[in-house]
Amino acid sequence: MKTLEFRKWLEDDYLQRNGKPLAPGTQVSRSANCSTIEQYEGDLDAHFDRDGLAALLRKLSYSNEDKQRGLKPAHRIPINGDAVNGSTTYRSAIQLYRKYRVSSLGVVMNHNSPSGDDSLLAEVINDSLTRTEREALVRSRVGQGRFRSLVLEVWDYRCAVTGSGILLAASHIKPWRASTNTERLDAWNGLALSPTFDRAFDAGLITFSEDGKMSLSPRLPTIEAMRLGIKATLHLTGLHRKHATYLNFHRETVFRR
Repeated sequence: MKTLEFRKWLEDDYLQRNGKPLAPGTQVSRSANCSTIEQYEGDLDAHFDRDGLAALLRKLSYSNEDKQRGLKPAHRIPINGDAVNGSTTYRSAIQLYRKYRVSSLGVVMNHNSPSGDDSLLAEVINDSLTRTEREALVRSRVGQGRFRSLVLEVWDYRCAVTGSGILLAASHIKPWRASTNTERLDAWNGLALSPTFDRAFDAGLITFSEDGKMSLSPRLPTIEAMRLGIKATLHLTGLHRKHATYLNFHRETVFRR
């Protein structure tokens, strides 16, 4: 476990990524929780490298229903008090550690953003917005800040197509310039995609149906699609009904037929 780096991330980066600070006491507690988990379940970084901490998070899932059925927690961590609340606390700590590890791998900024905040701010024409609110919209445009964190959270910190957990772009489905200010910050107007699929989606060379089926544009040469690993048999997993309106806009407006 990268203890010192994790504590620094909790202190310095959590506010920017989540829109609100994490209380100092909670920072200390979550770091201590992770250390305790590591004592009983093994090195957290090894878990992350293996499966993005997915298996460990499943082990830490213990509900009131499980308790009522007489089931025991799947994890080996001793808990003084209520096992449901204790397991939930440890699970929350691991979710934070996963956010830290994903952020440390580097998240691709939206590649099609023009340079300079001033040009972006000029596009946010609602005069009732404060400077802070406008800057939040700008960060959503370049794949930074709270929008990115929310989108990655929706997609479980994995590419919606490949399942990869690195080099992710948090991209708008309905393009930024075509969206309202509300839509620009709406996590349902976002996909977490690996770079190749992000670029192809943004360029309208691929799109997705409401059930996640991928369609390839006739403008995308077959041989190039093969070289890039883009296949019509691929699909999005984890779609929610709230994605539907945005995906429909992309199919009708952005996709190159």
